[in-house]
Amino acid sequence: MHSLQQSENSNDVPVVLALVTAMLFWGASWISGKIIADMAPAKLTVFYRLALATVSMLPILFFVHKLKLVKLRFSQPAMLWSLPAGLLLAGYNQLFFLGLHDGLPGKGGMLVTTINPIMTFALAAIFNQQKFKTLQMLGMLLGLLGGMMMIEIWRFDHQQVFASGNLFFILAALSWAFLTLVSQRGTQFADFMTFSALMYLWASILSYIFAIEHSPFSSISHYPALYWQHMLFLSVIVVSIATSVFFLANQKIGPSRSSSFIFVVPVTAMGLSVWYFDEAIPLSVAFGGAFALAAVYLINTSKQ
Repeated sequence: MHSLQQSENSNDVPVVLALVTAMLFWGASWISGKIIADMAPAKLTVFYRLALATVSMLPILFFVHKLKLVKLRFSQPAMLWSLPAGLLLAGYNQLFFLGLHDGLPGKGGMLVTTINPIMTFALAAIFNQQKFKTLQMLGMLLGLLGGMMMIEIWRFDHQQVFASGNLFFILAALSWAFLTLVSQRGTQFADFMTFSALMYLWASILSYIFAIEHSPFSSISHYPALYWQHMLFLSVIVVSIATSVFFLANQKIGPSRSSSFIFVVPVTAMGLSVWYFDEAIPLSVAFGGAFALAAVYLINTSKQ
C-alpha cells in the first residue's frame, strides 16, 4: 500500500511541475492584460483571445499527434460536455471584464483567484461527494486569509466590498469552478488537448456574439502591433498551452487539487508587478502571498 502511494505521488510530479509553470504564465498574463486593457473594447479582446487560442490549437494538435506526445482520442460524449464547458469559459471571461469595469479594478483578479479554489472545493463536496481532510480545510482557510491580505480588504468599506460590480467577480469565480468540474467529466471521453480545442471553439463562437457590435474582423487593423504582441501571448501561451495544462492536471489529480494551485497566480502577478511596473508591495500583502503558497502546500501534502 505504501509503495502504491509512493508510485502515485511520483507520477504526479511532472503534472504538478507543469501546473506550477502554467500558473506562472497565468500570473504573467495580468501584466499583458493591464498593458492592453484600454487599447480595445473588453468584449473584442475576449473574442480575439479565444479565437486565436482556437486557431493555435490546430498546429499544436498536429505536432502532438505527429510526434506521438499525447494519444489523441475523441468520442461523441466529449462534444456534449465541451459545449457547456465552452459556454462557461466564455461567461467567465465576460464576467471578469465586467468586474474590472464596475468592481475593484486593481484587486479584481486577486479576488477571483482567492475565492475560485474555495468554490471548487464546495462544488466538489456537493456534486462529487468528495470529503476533505483537516489539512486540506486548513489550507483553504489559509488561502482565503492570504487572498484577503493581498487585496488589503481592510482598506475598503462595506459599500465598496459589496458593490454590485464585485458580484461579477463572484460569478466569474463560480463559473470557473463549474467549468473545472465539467471539464473533468468531459476529459473522460477525450484527451485533454482535443477537449480543450473544442471548448475554445464554443467559447469563441459565443464571444463573437458579444463582440459583433464592434465588427471584430474589419477592425483588426485598428490596433497597434503592441496590442497583437500581447494578444498572441495571452491566447497562444496563456490559453492554448497554460490553460490546457490546467485541464490536464484537472484530469490527472482532480479538480480540488488542481484548483488549489490557482493561489499561486496572484503571488506571481504581484512579484511581476514589482519587477515590471516598479510597484511597492506592503509587508501585509507579502505575508498574504506567503500564506497563499502555504495553502497550496498544505492542500497537496494532505493528499499524500
